[in-house]
Amino acid sequence: MKRAIIAGLIAGFASGIVMFIFHISGWWDLLSIYPLHEPIDMHIILIFNIIQNTIWGVLFGIFFAMIYDHVPAIGVKKGLVYGLIIWIISLIRIPVIIAMHGAYTWAIPWIIVGFFSIAITYGLLIGYLYKK
Repeated sequence: MKRAIIAGLIAGFASGIVMFIFHISGWWDLLSIYPLHEPIDMHIILIFNIIQNTIWGVLFGIFFAMIYDHVPAIGVKKGLVYGLIIWIISLIRIPVIIAMHGAYTWAIPWIIVGFFSIAITYGLLIGYLYKK
């Protein structure tokens, strides 16, 4: 279980950094007609993204250790499949809620950012770092 916690911690930290990079890149302004104005400073967003993704990374790492034998594929591909499952289950809900509140043009950037930070970055790292 200790390996799953450490692998989830590292993968979640990296996922938080990727999510922050998308926050500062202007991705929302590119795909939306409404500019994204953050009401707080960027260093607060950095801290929030890293802490949130690290905590979820540890929890998802523990869950990955519990269902490791049931996830199809082997090695890093197993992590990518797991990252895709997490992305579909947990991160699709945020764009749906955003779209229901009328900001539907921000839903597409959320889906794409979630895909790259969770499905790709977290999935690759958890698949590479966690060994049963």
